[in-house]
Amino acid sequence: MKNILKMLPILLLLSFMACKKEKDNSTIQANELLNYQLVVTLQSPTNTNLRLVYFTQNGNEITATLEGLNVKKTQTVVIKNDSFSFDELGNGNTTYKFSFAKDANGTLSFKNVSFLNKADVSMSIEASYISKLSDVLGDFDILDYTYENMNGPYGLYFFKNTNNWGWWISANKGTYTKISRSAWKGRLDGKAYFALSIKENYKGIMRTFMLMKGEDANFYKFGLI
Repeated sequence: MKNILKMLPILLLLSFMACKKEKDNSTIQANELLNYQLVVTLQSPTNTNLRLVYFTQNGNEITATLEGLNVKKTQTVVIKNDSFSFDELGNGNTTYKFSFAKDANGTLSFKNVSFLNKADVSMSIEASYISKLSDVLGDFDILDYTYENMNGPYGLYFFKNTNNWGWWISANKGTYTKISRSAWKGRLDGKAYFALSIKENYKGIMRTFMLMKGEDANFYKFGLI
């Protein structure tokens, strides 16, 4: 009995610490993310990469899907203190943590985005974007779109009412498949590509851009004309 009484303060302290640790002060719900896409560009001294996270609902469960050129991973969204973490490989080696803020109108923004790649610690976040789905461009297979290359001499275009695209400098046509409202994966001249649309302030004007990662290791940024 004496030993139990001696242990009681310690047990109470551990119980208090566990309750404190589990406290969640979130102001947003997982289903609010259904209206958004998250985009991250990653950069190391030798490489630039691209990731998209979009959300779907199955019953009461909200699922996040992360896509890259050669990556596709899904996991259940668990919001804690207005943040959720994504494990790209499922082994803790490549992880993202997205923290959100919400304004008086209920619009979400990033409070912070963190990233860790244990296999390549030189890789870090270059830029991050959170966009309402209603604000990003879709329907590439319905309308004609032409983009200029922001970092080079040529751009790309889409063929109306087809799933074809191509470079300005080439008559060859590639194909693509949409994976979300703003994103697609395709092939051209035997190479794979992954691309998506964002909106960004450019010289004081909100402009639509397409970010693209190619199998040739190139990273492209195109502006809608």
